[in-house]
Amino acid sequence: MEAAPRTRRRADGSPSARTLLLTVLGEYVRYPGAESVMAGAVVGALGACGVGEAATRRALTRLVREGWLRTEPLGRRTRVVLEPRLIALLTAWTHRLERAVEETPWHGEWQQLLLRVPADAWRDRALVEEQLAFEGFGSPGQGVWVAADAGGVPALRGLLADQGLAPYALWLTSRVTDEAELVRRAWDLSRVRAAHEEFVAGFGVVRAESDEEAFVARTRLVHAWRGTFARDPRLPGSLLPEDWPGHRATRLFIDTWRALHAPADRHWRRLAEGRG
Repeated sequence: MEAAPRTRRRADGSPSARTLLLTVLGEYVRYPGAESVMAGAVVGALGACGVGEAATRRALTRLVREGWLRTEPLGRRTRVVLEPRLIALLTAWTHRLERAVEETPWHGEWQQLLLRVPADAWRDRALVEEQLAFEGFGSPGQGVWVAADAGGVPALRGLLADQGLAPYALWLTSRVTDEAELVRRAWDLSRVRAAHEEFVAGFGVVRAESDEEAFVARTRLVHAWRGTFARDPRLPGSLLPEDWPGHRATRLFIDTWRALHAPADRHWRRLAEGRG
C-alpha cells in the first residue's frame, strides 16, 4: 500500500483543492475503471465545487511532481494519467469504502498484530499508524493492534513489507473473554460517534435541482464519508450500543449516493467530453 498524498483543509474548514482532486479522481475516474482524464474535465469538476482554476492546476502540478500523476499533450489539450501508485491507493480506498457499507462478518475472532519496532528501524511511524487506523485497527496497548474486520490485513501486510517492518510484525487471531473491555481500551467510540453524527447532520437533507448540483453534492458526500469511515473501526453490531449512529449514517450514505449517482455521472460525462 502506498502512502497517501498529504492533504489539508482550507482555513474555513472546507476541503483543499488537492483533497477534492483526489476525491474526484477516485470517484469518477478510477472507480469506473479508467486510468486517465483530460485536465480540462478536472478543472471543470473542481470549479463546480468552488475551487478556482489556478488552485486546481497547482494541485495537479504538485501531484505530478510527487509522482502520483503524469501529463501527456494531446493536441492543444492535456491528458492526466494516473500512475500505478495512485491507482493502487484509490483502489484501496474503494475497497475500504465497500467494506464500510457492509456489516462486518463476526465469528468472535480478533485480528491481532504485535508490532515491536526498534526506534532506528522506523521510516514513517505516523504513516503506519494512520493506515492501521484507516483499516479498522485500534491499539489497546503499546505495540499491540486489534481489529474485528480482517479485510484490511492484506493491504497492511504489504505496507509493512514496503516499510521494511515485516520482520518486526507478528500476525495472530485471538478470542477474548471481555470483548467490551477490549473495545473500550482500543477505541474512543465517543469520537467515532461524533463523526457519524456530524455526517448525518451535514447530509440529512440533500437536494439537487440540476446535474451539476448533483455532481457537487455527490463529490462532497463521498469526500465526507471517506473522512467518517476512516475513523470508524467498523465493529460488528453485537459490540456496539443499540443507538449507534453509524447504522443511520451508513444507510444515509447509500441512499443519497444512489439518488445522486445518475445525474452526477451525466454532468461528469459532459465535462469529460469537453461539453461542460
